Amino acid sequence: MISMMRRRRYTSGDSDQPEARYFRIVVFSFIGIALLMFLAGLTTFLISLRGAEQTLVPDVRNVDALEALVSLQERELYPRVQLRFTGDPASKGQVIDQSPAPGTVVRAGRRIVLVVSEGAVVSHVGSFVGRTLDDVQIELQTTYSRFDPLLRIADVMYVFDDEPAGTVLEQDPPSGFELSGPTDLKLVVSRGQDVPRISLPAYTGLPYTEAITLLARANTPFVFQILSPRADRRPGIVISQEPEPGTMVAPGTRLTFTMAPPAEIPEEHVFGVFERTLPDYPVPVDLRLDAVAPGGDRSTLFEMRHPGGPIALPYVARPATDLILYRFDTEVLRFTVPVP
Repeated sequence: MISMMRRRRYTSGDSDQPEARYFRIVVFSFIGIALLMFLAGLTTFLISLRGAEQTLVPDVRNVDALEALVSLQERELYPRVQLRFTGDPASKGQVIDQSPAPGTVVRAGRRIVLVVSEGAVVSHVGSFVGRTLDDVQIELQTTYSRFDPLLRIADVMYVFDDEPAGTVLEQDPPSGFELSGPTDLKLVVSRGQDVPRISLPAYTGLPYTEAITLLARANTPFVFQILSPRADRRPGIVISQEPEPGTMVAPGTRLTFTMAPPAEIPEEHVFGVFERTLPDYPVPVDLRLDAVAPGGDRSTLFEMRHPGGPIALPYVARPATDLILYRFDTEVLRFTVPVP
């Protein structure tokens, strides 16, 4: 009996020994795995604390966009591209700005904003023939409101034509011309249909006061030039006119006259010429020149519809008389006759 019990005890001990060994292996394995996971996590944490490698932002302005992308990738930097129009057609496809600025120290993996030019807003000359000059001017002003203009109206030539006044008839450069830099636009614009021509009457030989009355009545602008007295020059009489009598001209053509000063001037009066250059008016305006004597007496020297430009009118008046020029009954000029 005793021997049988001993045999069972030995048998039971032999069977428990492998199980204990397996249990220890499993426990140690879990401990090892946990230790490895801890070490891996600690290593990752330490690496993250160290951070990415630092690098210098390169200067990629004024270079081709593709070349700029390669330059950033070589430094492990990532681009963010923004497109923008410029006033320079030659800059198309180039980097015109960047952020952060060149030379900035950043960590690898940082995004760099690149502003890439799409070129000029308008790269070719448009078609302006058949449009009005006002429309063309407004379009160019609107197109280049934010940029230096590549195309500007440099010269406008007006000609008579059956097209309505203000219509563009020709343009240079032509439509479709490629803009590579600032370009001058030349236009030929219609004045409208040609106006009838008139034959100039003869004013030579007339007293200058009578000539002025006839000119004002015909709304013909004029300029008088005063010559020095001479034996062959009749005082106060129109000596010559330009254009000459009989010349076919458009109504409103300015005439130039010559005369010698009048021989007889009333006592306490002086002879002179009222000379001014007025603005060129789009349409003739009502002009009137009044003389207001020191005592308050008022007289009108001439009154007519005038296109503007030079005016030279002989007068005889007392010193200190005010010569007042009115446009549509509004005073625009005042001249006081000097005391000799």
